[in-house]
Amino acid sequence: MGLRWLPTREETASLPILSMPGPSKTLLELPLSGLWRPGLPLSRPAPQRPEDHEGPLWALLPLPGAVGRPGCLHDHRLHHPALRGLLSEEVQKVMPPDSFYFSIVRHPVSLAESAFSYYRSVVPAFRRAGTLPQFLASPQRFYRPSERGNHYARNLLWFDFGLDPPAAPGLAPIQAALAMLEHTFHLVLLTEHMDESLVLLRDALCWGEEDILAFRHNFRSPESVRPLAPVEAARLQAWNNLDWHLYTHFNRSFWERAERFGRARLAQEVDALRQRRAERMQQCLQGGGPLEAGQIADERIRPFQFGQAPILGYVLRPSLDPEWQALCQRMVTPELQYKDLLDAKQFPPPPQGNGSQAGGVR
Repeated sequence: MGLRWLPTREETASLPILSMPGPSKTLLELPLSGLWRPGLPLSRPAPQRPEDHEGPLWALLPLPGAVGRPGCLHDHRLHHPALRGLLSEEVQKVMPPDSFYFSIVRHPVSLAESAFSYYRSVVPAFRRAGTLPQFLASPQRFYRPSERGNHYARNLLWFDFGLDPPAAPGLAPIQAALAMLEHTFHLVLLTEHMDESLVLLRDALCWGEEDILAFRHNFRSPESVRPLAPVEAARLQAWNNLDWHLYTHFNRSFWERAERFGRARLAQEVDALRQRRAERMQQCLQGGGPLEAGQIADERIRPFQFGQAPILGYVLRPSLDPEWQALCQRMVTPELQYKDLLDAKQFPPPPQGNGSQAGGVR
């Protein structure tokens, strides 16, 4: 995105690798972990567009020029690595020891509720239960950890970070896993505080204000979100206890970073970001906000519909001039169509014609 939020289904996150020079003038790579995150209302900051980059998508990708403050150069990215991929021997051969990794988490209760809504048809445990209250009444009746797809039904954050269930009871193995994540990730963002997260991310990556200007993507119609009773929320939290440990750990570290940044400064920059976003939405969008998919005729920007709830998208204002049309189109393009654009850039079709023409002048 620089940063392009590229979710995979209803509300999921994946993040790129970027880099900037450190004090020694050498490049300090900045990988973002790509994590499946159902229920995550994501944004797409403006800079990551197919025409902004050259090179292979699924490997390190050079970014042209400097972004943000003088002396900050973003040089590489990697799309959608899982934690094991980031720490693999192949990636570590390329990434230097001082690489800077960051990712994102969501509150386990809202994450689990969204996962049930979105994945109910493909998760055996959810299908057996039928409804969320029935599932929460006795989740062990329906949940079999070895069944394909049931990783969506419990501790999805833990799974997304590539962590195995603790091999022994007690807090010690959980704390060891969290210590490993703390050692790996220098910054973990919070879904519930996306604007604050983008501001802190902008500061860490030396981006400018325009670089975090984003529209929200992959979110359900508010009318389709079922409020949870307190007892249901408590049961979801208990059922996803590993996620709760993980989330509270990084929630604490996030606000510690916010304190170092300055709460008053953070609030001021968040207000400015929201004002710029509102202005951009008025400039780009018909109606000035999100619409249901049935109101979006252009399939290039109509979000994929899956699960129980409608996923909202956007319609561009008519008669935008070419420059604004291109910018606004990129900001409203859903993740699947955007991924296709990136795929086409990485894997262009072979040249047309016979072999003698392929090597000729273009």
